[in-house]
Amino acid sequence: MACRWAARSTIWMTAPFRRRSRRAGRSEGTPAPMARLLLLTAGTEGDVRPFVNLAARLVARGHEVGLAAPAGDAEMVAESGAQHLKLAIDFRDMARQGQAHAAGLPGLIDRLTRTGTLTRVADALFETTARGRSFRPDAIIAHPKYTGAADLAQTLQVPWAQVALLPCIAPTAVVPNAALFARDMGPWANRASYCLTPLLARPLAGRTDRWRAESLGLPPRRKAPPPAARLVLNAFSAALLPRIDDWGPDVVTTGFWRAEDDAAADAGLPIEAAAFATRATARRRPLIHIGFGSMSGVDGNGVARSLARAIERADVAALVTTGWGGIDGRALDRLAGDRVLVLDRMPHARVFPHVDLVVHHGGVGTLASGLMAGRAAVICPWGADQPFWAARAVDGGYGLRGPGLRQLAAGGLGTGDRLGRTIRRALRHGPLTDTARRIGRRLRAEDGAHAAMLAIEDMLRGR
Repeated sequence: MACRWAARSTIWMTAPFRRRSRRAGRSEGTPAPMARLLLLTAGTEGDVRPFVNLAARLVARGHEVGLAAPAGDAEMVAESGAQHLKLAIDFRDMARQGQAHAAGLPGLIDRLTRTGTLTRVADALFETTARGRSFRPDAIIAHPKYTGAADLAQTLQVPWAQVALLPCIAPTAVVPNAALFARDMGPWANRASYCLTPLLARPLAGRTDRWRAESLGLPPRRKAPPPAARLVLNAFSAALLPRIDDWGPDVVTTGFWRAEDDAAADAGLPIEAAAFATRATARRRPLIHIGFGSMSGVDGNGVARSLARAIERADVAALVTTGWGGIDGRALDRLAGDRVLVLDRMPHARVFPHVDLVVHHGGVGTLASGLMAGRAAVICPWGADQPFWAARAVDGGYGLRGPGLRQLAAGGLGTGDRLGRTIRRALRHGPLTDTARRIGRRLRAEDGAHAAMLAIEDMLRGR
């Protein structure tokens, strides 16, 4: 019953399923007419940065671009040249309250529902989506959080594309829904797992219909279903997945949407970090990077204790970025002494080429950045799709799985010892780095944002 309901709900979420997928990076063909394109995204930097990079490409091409993104990302959006439609949600504040992340999407939805945060977030997303009408777009490109994107496309009578930053939208028998499952469950179960994604939005069904009526003048979805996405853009690389032949022609795996010119890659380490790296070399200690990005809602002091023990056990020097607070930097600095240099944040492209190993949470953007620098990973996953990418790294031979972030927060010396042993094993296992370098060369050869732009222009031409 659930899958039958989900199948009906998925009509407006995904493109029709066909036999062969389009190939990214094909010939540009006849130039598409310049268009007004509305991009909708929300979440942490891993959700926003790819859209900023795509927006920059589209603007450079001559398109007019509106980018809906959190108000706190105004500086990042300004880099793209797009018009910023500000979303009134502070995801950093949600993270501080432990509401931005959970062990998995069902747990996150349950937590947000119980605290009333789900309705506040949904209302803000709906309000921003409705404001997109004033931009008068010719097409809409939307993150899955914007469940009203199809409704806006229905009102404006324009095509829309859905963006998947991980395999969670277009069903396949090859890998499971990465938002919910980490390991291959077999062809039937893998495909069935994609039925679960639309169920997560079911608590908002009544609210969605009210918003359709009040803001868009549309009847309930059951009476007038929104149009299917004309295109699904997989904004990740096929280099990290098994060969997938059962996605339809309207499912395009583009590669990662990175910036065309990353100035940070040529800037080198900041002065303080460069001096720290020099001291590590003089002491014959391998240099690693540790960072858990936007992960938070755990005992940062507990994480610091586990990391200090791991750094000592592995006999390494560590550049540590604290991000959104998953690591108590002051505690780590006190516990690990001259073995660590703690920073708030630092661009991946600026630090990863200068370290021997990257220890992180398993966010696919961080994983890709490490691989593009030719660095293997030790992954300490937190939730959502991170266990999936950790499993891919282990199976692909370019990473090892360490204790989860929750274990690091709660564990004593034993957890730190375990992570330390894993770090040492990764540093001593040459094939991990060899594989990471090989995949990195493939990733650097891809231009995902350009491939996505071509696919969007094909959609505009009605192909």
